[in-house]
Amino acid sequence: MLALRDATRAVHDEFESGLRLARPDAGQAEYLVFVSAMYGWLQPFEKSLWNSAWPNGMEAAARAQKSAWLERDLRAAGMDDAAIARLPRSSASPPLASPAQRFGVAYVMEGAQLGSQVLARTLKPRLAPWPAYWLSGYGADAPAYWLSFRKQAEHCLADQSARACAAAAAAQAFHTLADWFRARGAA
Repeated sequence: MLALRDATRAVHDEFESGLRLARPDAGQAEYLVFVSAMYGWLQPFEKSLWNSAWPNGMEAAARAQKSAWLERDLRAAGMDDAAIARLPRSSASPPLASPAQRFGVAYVMEGAQLGSQVLARTLKPRLAPWPAYWLSGYGADAPAYWLSFRKQAEHCLADQSARACAAAAAAQAFHTLADWFRARGAA
């Protein structure tokens, strides 16, 4: 996990500091921009990420719900099927060819859920009555999902080559996410 964190630290810090949703005055408008951008980035590749081979105990099907959470948020904002279908989609998919690459990309997504728990504490009251499904994510189970992911990653990325591959994929995923968010005005 240290290799993944080290490989993504700079882009993660830059992305997080520029995130409009993290501003003290953020509210419904910023959340809508955020979920629209996240949906456009994640939806094109989420099925490919989680429908691949994963170790037993990874609970890939439960983790493959993030686009659905985002879509529920978009619907709660009043968007219908046609409006959601018109949202821009990123063509810059992160690398998913190997198990190590998938772990690297999943690290970004699973970490985003952990970070959303922090944002939810301050932001959810300002979003009411919007349910904020993305921020709710795994809910009270978020720490358990993160711990499970960490254990699986540490086991499956035990050798240097796999860690380096995962770290490169995580960094690339963060870069494509940050670029996409900047282009959408979300960061």
